[in-house]
Amino acid sequence: MQFFRRLQDIRAISFDLDDTLYDNRPVIEHAEQWMVDAMRDRYLASAMYDRTWWQQLKHELQLADPSLHDDVSRCRLAMIEVGLQRGGMAKAEAKTAAQHVFAEFLEVRSRVIVPEASLDVLKKLSRHFPLVVITNGNVLLERIGLAGQFKHVLKAGNGRKMKPAPDMFRLMAAQLKLSPHQILHVGDDVTTDVLGAIRNGYQAAWINNQGQDWRTLHTLPHLMLHDIQDLLSLIPASQQ
Repeated sequence: MQFFRRLQDIRAISFDLDDTLYDNRPVIEHAEQWMVDAMRDRYLASAMYDRTWWQQLKHELQLADPSLHDDVSRCRLAMIEVGLQRGGMAKAEAKTAAQHVFAEFLEVRSRVIVPEASLDVLKKLSRHFPLVVITNGNVLLERIGLAGQFKHVLKAGNGRKMKPAPDMFRLMAAQLKLSPHQILHVGDDVTTDVLGAIRNGYQAAWINNQGQDWRTLHTLPHLMLHDIQDLLSLIPASQQ
């Protein structure tokens, strides 16, 4: 653990989820390919589409409706529906099919194994701090064993912009009834988590799980962690 800024009194800890508490990369890679294969196998209207085509459609839809950038669920649902329509499926049928595929996609992308080390850290920290989630993703917490672990959970979408935008940071502080500087945000992404936290008045703990050189950062966190268990050192000695 390495400190870059002086820590202030911490009254709550917020967590990013993907690639912070678990390795999300292979899971989302599998889920993306699952969707392409499912759309090819199930529907003639999308049998000709490969992964590159779906990615191009996603970018096209986001350009037409920038709000889709901040809502990964609504964006994927729209992408599936429009893709089916472009393949010749009727609008009503495409809407129903998209809802079914998206529901299954959420299940597949939520086949995450949360390491015991992360679960242990959450359990121990929760005895001393309120724990909350601020995430840009759409993983189903009840499917990965994290339902009930957090006091509040905020996901981007439904009118809330993604980190590093202030929307969720401000709302979480209000829900906790704390000043932003009393909350430590823990995450792996140097932009959405570190920059987002600092810019919005939070303290920031960076999980550097990719071995990135901290000197390449434009905004330094309060502390850098290589192992999430380092967070346990934040528990006052008198309470350990």
